[in-house]
Amino acid sequence: MPSRSGGSAIMKSTSAPAREWQTIEGSHVLDRALRYDPAASRRLRLRVVPASRGSWHWESLFLVLMVRTVLLGYLGLGTLHAQTIRPDDLTVLMAADAVHKGSLKTSDMGPGKMGWVESWDSSGSLSWTGKITAPGSYALFAILQGSGRGCSVEVTISSKPLTASCLNTDWERVKLGTVELSAPVQSFTFRSVGTSPVVKVFSLEIVKPEVQVELADRAARSAAPTDWMVQAKYGVFVHWTSQSKPEHGSPLPYCQAVRNFDVHKFADVLDEMGAGYLVFTTSHAEFYFPGPNKVIDEILPGRTCSRDLVGDLAQALSKHGIKLELYFHPGHDDVEWWRRTHFDDDKNKYFDLWCRVIGQMGQQYGPSIAGYWLDDATFTYYPFNPPWAKMTAAAKQGNPDRLITYNSWILPKVSDFYEVFAGENDFSGEMINGFGFLPVGGTGKFTGGPQSGLQGQITTIINGDWGHFKLNTPISPPKYSSDTMIAKLRDAISRKNVPTFDVEIYQDGRISPETLALFKEIRRVIKPTNR
Repeated sequence: MPSRSGGSAIMKSTSAPAREWQTIEGSHVLDRALRYDPAASRRLRLRVVPASRGSWHWESLFLVLMVRTVLLGYLGLGTLHAQTIRPDDLTVLMAADAVHKGSLKTSDMGPGKMGWVESWDSSGSLSWTGKITAPGSYALFAILQGSGRGCSVEVTISSKPLTASCLNTDWERVKLGTVELSAPVQSFTFRSVGTSPVVKVFSLEIVKPEVQVELADRAARSAAPTDWMVQAKYGVFVHWTSQSKPEHGSPLPYCQAVRNFDVHKFADVLDEMGAGYLVFTTSHAEFYFPGPNKVIDEILPGRTCSRDLVGDLAQALSKHGIKLELYFHPGHDDVEWWRRTHFDDDKNKYFDLWCRVIGQMGQQYGPSIAGYWLDDATFTYYPFNPPWAKMTAAAKQGNPDRLITYNSWILPKVSDFYEVFAGENDFSGEMINGFGFLPVGGTGKFTGGPQSGLQGQITTIINGDWGHFKLNTPISPPKYSSDTMIAKLRDAISRKNVPTFDVEIYQDGRISPETLALFKEIRRVIKPTNR
């Protein structure tokens, strides 16, 4: 996603439900409007038409009106697009998409992502315009990071203010209140109004209270039990990808490395480590899949492999009672793949293709796949009002008990339609106790806070990086001693919070002797009767 900083709005026209636009009074800046709306740019091109009675007049009038609109927009007096407020779902208004005033800055999260707005003071504000198709009572929430004592924010809805405190210095979802939305077009303006300015703002959420309850009920009915994950005590994560490197020499082409991967030796090592489950990477910075997938082949041929490494690995792991989860990355760093997904031109088509890819994987492997770890949910999916229920249903094809993890990183959960918190972070005391919401003797589900209701998980790096991506270098030594790891693990287990330890792995499937020795000791202490 391009950097979106400064005091201008970005009107990116797509066909996703969140981007159903109508023209109303407001303001935007010309250069960004044209950059992010190719259709607007095309409309401004001068057209030469055959002469006929009245034809020049109407074409010229249209051109004059368009130029007037653009100039007024440049001056802050022209047109703005209204986002439809969905009456049957939650609607997200992204801070990065708002009209900015003051010295606000938008964080650049890289391609295919949308970040938050920061650098707040009393002069800063965000403005959106919504199209109301179903008048009624709506609840408003903001995802933000507060600054502690004296922090408060205000949203004005067509002159009616709603105010809330933002005392928490971590990210949270703050309820602003409930308001009647009756006019066909409503304006929403967000400001930091306390003595201590808000630190960061990610989004404004709007939903009918009864719809919010209904969505939560639907999600609860489809939720799978997390008992097996808790009983596993801990799992192992490997980023084995097209960019993985051997210990020495040049890497093999990806599909050749897939053919050579010894699943039986690797499964034996995981058993020695005491892993209750494995999270295996199926796509990452470059979008390649370690097996066949006909939907991926339709999108971009040459990105799958003939050997079904996923199926072979699932079978080898099952002999040790180790479950397999798959990690999936949207692939926004892979230019050619990303272009083929239609993310930039048609969000509906993008999410349909996403569901087809994930659904094909689920149907292909059925119960052999116990879960999905789905990355970049907060920055790539959430900003565009994705069909969460449809996506999760696709992810559960072939196994309704499959556990779903959408990675929200350090921000609040993205929806109700998944079971497990990703927990991508350090193996810290705060992460272990769930910032106070995972008590000793509890169920393992967050009792409140930004991740309320999700199963606790901590996804954390053991070596130096998520994967082994450097040529002719050894795997970094483990970050923790066995005594430290065992003490932290015992604390997590007492709370039914489940650590997933990411370890570096060479292209030939080996981990380092030091990492193996660490986990052998952990297994000896934590799982003494499992051998």
